[in-house]
Amino acid sequence: MSQNPPTTDFLVGVRVLQLGDGIAGSAAAALLASLGADVAKISSAPVRRVGPVLPGSQPVAAIDAILDHRKRILDPDADPAAYSRESDIVIVDGTTGPVACPSVVVTLSPFGADGPSHPGGELVAQASGGLLATIEGNDGRPVPAPGYVALKSAGAIAALAALHGLDRHNDTQSPVHVDVSVQEAVIYTAALPECAHVMYRCPGRAGSGRYLAPSGVFPCEDGLVRITAVENHQWNGLLTAFGNPDWAAGLDERPARIEHADLINAKVTEWSLKRRKADCAALLQANGVPSTPVNLPGELLDSPQLAHRSSLIPTRIGDRDVTVLGPPWRTTPGAVGQRRPRGLRGLRIAELTHVLAGPIIGSLLGAMGATVVRLEDPDRLDIYRRSGPFADGIAGVERGAYYAVANHSKRSVLIDPANAAADVAAALSACDVVIENVGSSRLNRLRVAPTELAASGQLMMRVSGFGSDGPLSGYRVYANNVQAYGGLAGITTDGDGNPARLGTVLADPLSSVVAAAVIAAWAVGPRSNTGAVVDLSMAEVVGYTVAEYVAAASVGEVDWDSAVHRGVYPSADSRWVAVELTGDEGRDFSEGELADRIAASSAEAVTAELANIGVRAAVVRNAEELVTDGHLAARGFFPEITHPDPDLGTALLVGLPWRFAGEGPVPLSPPPGLGTTSTDALYERTTV
Repeated sequence: MSQNPPTTDFLVGVRVLQLGDGIAGSAAAALLASLGADVAKISSAPVRRVGPVLPGSQPVAAIDAILDHRKRILDPDADPAAYSRESDIVIVDGTTGPVACPSVVVTLSPFGADGPSHPGGELVAQASGGLLATIEGNDGRPVPAPGYVALKSAGAIAALAALHGLDRHNDTQSPVHVDVSVQEAVIYTAALPECAHVMYRCPGRAGSGRYLAPSGVFPCEDGLVRITAVENHQWNGLLTAFGNPDWAAGLDERPARIEHADLINAKVTEWSLKRRKADCAALLQANGVPSTPVNLPGELLDSPQLAHRSSLIPTRIGDRDVTVLGPPWRTTPGAVGQRRPRGLRGLRIAELTHVLAGPIIGSLLGAMGATVVRLEDPDRLDIYRRSGPFADGIAGVERGAYYAVANHSKRSVLIDPANAAADVAAALSACDVVIENVGSSRLNRLRVAPTELAASGQLMMRVSGFGSDGPLSGYRVYANNVQAYGGLAGITTDGDGNPARLGTVLADPLSSVVAAAVIAAWAVGPRSNTGAVVDLSMAEVVGYTVAEYVAAASVGEVDWDSAVHRGVYPSADSRWVAVELTGDEGRDFSEGELADRIAASSAEAVTAELANIGVRAAVVRNAEELVTDGHLAARGFFPEITHPDPDLGTALLVGLPWRFAGEGPVPLSPPPGLGTTSTDALYERTTV
């Protein structure tokens, strides 16, 4: 039975116009449509896209079909000015010319409105935004992520930025222009921990690179399984699943497992090869070990978890029957509560969160004007307060590098472990929104009932690996686990088809951006006094990054647009240059000629030469290069703040990837010192 994917009506009545053929802008408009906005798009001539093409009487790139199916497609000759005047938000990406809108215009450009003129594109975004540097093959060569992962992530950022702009317009009743940098958006979603590692001078490897054995993908009878057993209790669980083998003697502590990583990985491979990947994951999860099958996008169509959540939606696109992924959250309506002013300023948010995906939501909304209170139990401190990585390698509850970038622009209050439920209840009774990613067991111990909060008119945002119910709801995961389950890791391969090392923790920040957009839509839209529980699945957020491949798998045999070429080449100064050839410019080079040209020059010089003739090229930049980049410094993307640890004095944060035209970066407040807010002043407004 054909049906339309469900939407959440938080933005009902909000009119959005999409101009241009850019993937990021299209993804932003699609996210707003899934939140209930009325989205119209002025169609343009078909553009060559990477990835599958859906068959039919009029074949269409699967990526465009997926992003456009909730929109009203207007005639190409429609007058943009007329429709802009009737819109609340206009998103401009991939087109030129002035746009007049009485409310909000969001423009996306490769490097921001004041950046260099550049053709941009997916591979440019991956390279310049630090994503490509986190993905490598066995030979160390950077491996491009498939499809349009970077531009879709920038689209999620642009949707959130649009809602920030709408909030300001509603407050000032003046036109607002929001400038979104695709480069900065990709840095925020794909390289946040790596940048924190550099800014706070942390020892060791950043992001998932710091994990010790066994952490990686292992071969099974029917594919690959992702195993991440990095904590001592996870290691003990793995040994229990293995029957406590003799070879593990003496490997109880982390240093020993680092030293004997080759032995551990060989033994895990020996075990996994005899089993199916889902069985491996289930047995390890039963013993407390984060493990998931590495799915190909088509395997998501048979996912018991997605089936339980009704996430696979049969629908019709043109003359094709297609299965698409619905929005990565489920909304359970509550009741009308006490009327509160619409908007982000004055919004009171309480957090029961840890690690990255939960805390980043609050930091985004705090920077956008909300008052965010982090409830911290001194006996259960966040892992990034307890374990680092720490600034300069010196331990301290205020010195966590990842804690700083994930928890700025909020305040901290301590709850009494002996009276935790009562303290939490008092804090939650005075807020508008609750954000949690600590899980159902912890909520039950604290006597927090999501449906009761929704019944009182509050919004409850729940974030977890797979959602709060269903056969996989209790699975323990890291970002790399949900990236494996959601299909991204399975199709991120090198030129020989071997799985690449996917080092990014994209699943965490991207899920946070999407969750923040849902909360912002509720706050600025007409439903802000009606409670709801929103249950967001990180695995489904990851599935969104490869959604066109899922849809293509649902129709069987599809064509692939092979006219777009992507490559990464070494330069004369031992750096990497990423090049994406689309359309006519590809006729000017054979791959060998292109490789020779890059090999004969420095990376910066040859990239500038190629960009000047309209070729989409960029130097592959790592976090260290980004933190010291002159253009990003000029835009104030890494703002300096007074750090709560006096020994650090000042420190840097990763800024918001958008700004209001004519202004500098959106100001951020420092991360909070532990327990520095009294319970008597939880939500009092302060001037930043």
